[in-house]
Amino acid sequence: MTTIADLKKHFLKLCADEEADVQWCDVPSKALALSGELEFILTPHITSEVAYAVAMHELGHIKSRDQSTDQIGRERAAWDWARRNALMWTPHMAGYAAASLRWYEAQRRRSM
Repeated sequence: MTTIADLKKHFLKLCADEEADVQWCDVPSKALALSGELEFILTPHITSEVAYAVAMHELGHIKSRDQSTDQIGRERAAWDWARRNALMWTPHMAGYAAASLRWYEAQRRRSM
């Protein structure tokens, strides 16, 4: 059985392989990834499968090949990368990812 400790270890190894600096935050909505000369990820402490999904999603922003100007496309690509590279992907994680994408789509509709 995969534990939360296993998930955190997996995420941190992937970040180390990418030489990405990780900082922890308390609020999932504050999570972000910056890519360029330095790779930086701000993500919630991995205390649940959803927090792991958020962390993997942020790493997906760095690792994904989709760096288009379309925010929805970048978000979708980061979630797809997270799902493909996670040690596990549960219905709860999938639901969180889907809700996140719906939020971005709603924001885009409001700005039109």
